[in-house]
Amino acid sequence: MAPVFDSCAVVPRHLTVEQAHNIVHIHRSCPTDQCPRRKAALYFLMDSRRAVRGR
Repeated sequence: MAPVFDSCAVVPRHLTVEQAHNIVHIHRSCPTDQCPRRKAALYFLMDSRRAVRGR
């Protein structure tokens, strides 16, 4: 079984900043609009002021 962070379909309910950064790193090749896990991690980091929206 693959680690939970590898699945695009499983959206985490609670994240830490470290977990969100790991998810973004692991899913860096996934398009954000097609990967719910990456999208949730990016929005969490933006809400936490740990990431900024691209230009």
